Amino acid sequence: MKRKICLMLVLALMAVSLTACGVTGGGKQSPQPKDSPVASTETPEAKVVHGIINKIDSYLVLLTGEGEYQNMDYGEGVTMDDFMEGDSVDVTYTGELGVEGSTPVIVSIVKAD
Repeated sequence: MKRKICLMLVLALMAVSLTACGVTGGGKQSPQPKDSPVASTETPEAKVVHGIINKIDSYLVLLTGEGEYQNMDYGEGVTMDDFMEGDSVDVTYTGELGVEGSTPVIVSIVKAD
């Protein structure tokens, strides 16, 4: 008799714990609404930073005038054929400098005077 009562209590607790987690019949989770990205017609604002090329690779490392190193990706059509490490340049980019998890994208690059 005690075994039956204990078994019934265990089954009841399992049912309550599964219900509390949102799991229903067959182990399927209840559907969650998905955040749909809002289409933006706004183009990102381009900014300019002056610096010295520290490294040219599949990305650019720029030493800015503030003494900070910035990793930057190349945008479409941007080539580094005319540049060398140590060149002083003005880089037009989109995105944010110094934001972790976000890499600015180079729109254009020119040698500084």
